[in-house]
Amino acid sequence: MTSMLSSDLICQPLQQIVDGMEPWLKSQKGLSATERSNYEAQVRTLKHILVIYKESPDPLPADKRDEVQRLLTELQDYGQPPDEVMKQIAPADADEGGENFEDFMKTMGLDQNLGASEKDLLKKLAEDPDELTKVMKDMADGLGNDEACKQQ
Repeated sequence: MTSMLSSDLICQPLQQIVDGMEPWLKSQKGLSATERSNYEAQVRTLKHILVIYKESPDPLPADKRDEVQRLLTELQDYGQPPDEVMKQIAPADADEGGENFEDFMKTMGLDQNLGASEKDLLKKLAEDPDELTKVMKDMADGLGNDEACKQQ
């Protein structure tokens, strides 16, 4: 899990979301109070995570890593960032058949040593982003503070 929270992997995408959301929020006059509150909470939480990374060594010390994990879990409570913002920061080839989750797994070598059923599951998850999101959220929720899952 430590490598997934590496500054190299997390800071740029989070900063792009913040950079896209701030002007988007200012331009949105028709949001409900709840929507505005959730989007503003997303920006605050993302900025808090970025501050932790900027003020801490890489890799993050255990206490800072735990704080980031807590904030990422809290971020899920506020919902997804607006589609308009996510489309702005998505790679240009994302809608044109660019790399999908299955391609990513292969590129990272994470598909090696998988059995046929795991490869089928990987393929199904790659074809259904909503199911992938659900599975990833379930996995994150299941991690908690389980010491057995920590990377050596």
